[in-house]
Amino acid sequence: MKVAATQNLPFGDGPDAGLRDLPRWTLDVALARLRRRNPPQTPWWRRYVSGWQTFECSRCEISQDVPVYALSMAWNEDDVIYATVRNLFIQGVDKVFVVDDGSDDETALEAKAAGATVITDTSDGAFEERRRTDRIAQLIEDHTEAAGGPVWWIVVDADEFPHGPDGMTIRDLVRVLPPWVDTIGSRVLEHYPSERSAPKPRHHPLDELPKAVWHENPSCPAGHWKHQMLYVRRPGEARFMPGRHTIAAPPGRRPVVESEASLLMHHFPLRGRERTAQKFQQASAAGGRYTMSSDAFIKRRLEIRRQMLDLAYRERYDELPNMFPGRPRRGTPVRDWRDLVSPAERRLHHDAGLPL
Repeated sequence: MKVAATQNLPFGDGPDAGLRDLPRWTLDVALARLRRRNPPQTPWWRRYVSGWQTFECSRCEISQDVPVYALSMAWNEDDVIYATVRNLFIQGVDKVFVVDDGSDDETALEAKAAGATVITDTSDGAFEERRRTDRIAQLIEDHTEAAGGPVWWIVVDADEFPHGPDGMTIRDLVRVLPPWVDTIGSRVLEHYPSERSAPKPRHHPLDELPKAVWHENPSCPAGHWKHQMLYVRRPGEARFMPGRHTIAAPPGRRPVVESEASLLMHHFPLRGRERTAQKFQQASAAGGRYTMSSDAFIKRRLEIRRQMLDLAYRERYDELPNMFPGRPRRGTPVRDWRDLVSPAERRLHHDAGLPL
């Protein structure tokens, strides 16, 4: 039985709830409350996560010359979208498409200045993840067909800055992957500001927001939160699921194959204090983008992030709301991100402190 939150997904894929799942989940929630922790992932999600893909650890001896395209859906992101696009080009992406979803700031101009192809969408003003997912699938299929051959696609939100593993670029990684690999997972570092943080436009956010914690909400057995890269050989073969957490494949197709090598993705949902607060206020106002959404999770996440913004800029990290499954409801042990990764992954592909 499909749970309500996973109905009508690509190819009918997604978690299935069993008859025994509800009593088990009820018990999990009750125990979590007693321990003052967030509930763990649902039984049906854990079951789905454990089996939607397989791993491939080998690499090709002959490099693969496949184009890499990037896509970002953006709304009022003029403080960061230039850096988002430039980071993708630095990582070896060939083309970057930015879909401007009805922004009323300089998002489109900043994206174009960074070298992106800007696609202007007509927006009804509401955030709907499923509609975004369908639009992403349509654009990927259209541009893959126009490319005349397979394309590696990476889809990012404007606050997501993916890097290749072990000091590599994304292009370096793609070149050595076997042609039967379908997706690449992302290990995600959540970054937080401090009292003295002052992110600068057109700069990599890493320059001013070094404090981070690992995002602990796995979408595969390796613990990757997102799978935001997909090898599209032909239109309709496989698609991103909502949020780019997993990959959907048509019935009867072989299992999705994930590369054992993964991306390191830096996530910056909280940036400049005043600018971020302004965006949150606009999204939550009467008639705002999130107010009009039918997605209850999006509304809850926005309210939590508003709390986090204030607490992080006061460096009260022990009071930060914690949304990770199974973790304490409050408190985030942030550290300098360089202390959380290998020496090779501390290498930057941009000049720190300078515009991208």
